[in-house]
Amino acid sequence: MTTPFPRPRTGQQDDDQTHPAPTTATGPGWFGRRLHDLDIALTHGWRPAATWIKTLTAAAGLALAFLALRWLASTLLGWAHDLPWTLPTAKDHTGLLATIDQPVHAYLAAHTTTLPVTAATAYSTWQALGAVSFALGTARFGGARLTWTVWGAATVAMVWAGTPAPGRPVAAGIAVLAWAALSLLALRGLTLSPTAFIQVHNQAPAPPEVRAEIHLPKTAPASYQPYTTQQPPSPN
Repeated sequence: MTTPFPRPRTGQQDDDQTHPAPTTATGPGWFGRRLHDLDIALTHGWRPAATWIKTLTAAAGLALAFLALRWLASTLLGWAHDLPWTLPTAKDHTGLLATIDQPVHAYLAAHTTTLPVTAATAYSTWQALGAVSFALGTARFGGARLTWTVWGAATVAMVWAGTPAPGRPVAAGIAVLAWAALSLLALRGLTLSPTAFIQVHNQAPAPPEVRAEIHLPKTAPASYQPYTTQQPPSPN
């Protein structure tokens, strides 16, 4: 009886199975795969979405955030331009606000003469930045709290530099106290002590010791016959 041998496979057949043919025009194609990715993202959510969907979404979010921040900055600057350049003396009977505001005005007016920005724009920016960082810091935004801290330090420095020499310590002290009082709200809930992490290691109990014991029977089985030496019969 002749046993048929399998037909030898050529190298071309191996290549066809190892590297399948590309998708033809009748298959799903590039556009179909993109629609499939969109369907998965809409059905199963963000986590299993394709990388190109996440990239486009992040880029669109950054662009919208940039436009929103630009609009907010222009609106706040326009609102700050409408504020009075100096505080009215009729509304400041104690003179504490004028002690802080007038040195800032004098410092900006003296140091913006050689700059493209005007003193009014710099003053409006200072007002708007302080108001926004205070509001967002009260809402516990970390970046706004850092901005509020830098803004307060810059304000104290401008008060020190814009006040005449005899009254500098008093004016700077009033500015520091006002900044510290407002920081009770802008920096509320902020802690400077490091968080302590306590790790408790629970050691698992040791497994019970297992001993292998071999028990041998003490009585011989019934089929066992002890070996005896045959003695030759004694001659009588």
